[in-house]
Amino acid sequence: FCIPTEYTMHIEKKECPYCLTINTTICAGYCMTRDVNGKLFLPKYALSQDVCTYRDFMYMTAEIPGCPRHVTPYFSYPVAISCK
Repeated sequence: FCIPTEYTMHIEKKECPYCLTINTTICAGYCMTRDVNGKLFLPKYALSQDVCTYRDFMYMTAEIPGCPRHVTPYFSYPVAISCK
């Protein structure tokens, strides 16, 4: 199945002294798709691939603590709402 799944990521900027851990959701799993463009001599099973991607998502923004004034402390990341 291709579904939103909990995911933990670590973000940092080299100019900032701290690393931040963020819990979000990503799309994970598989669904069947086929690529038939110009591939007339290959069997259909050779054209199949499993992919999972975002259907609906939103961006959240986190602030990395301790950044110097000249560094933008914000980091935006996607949050999966639904997948396809």
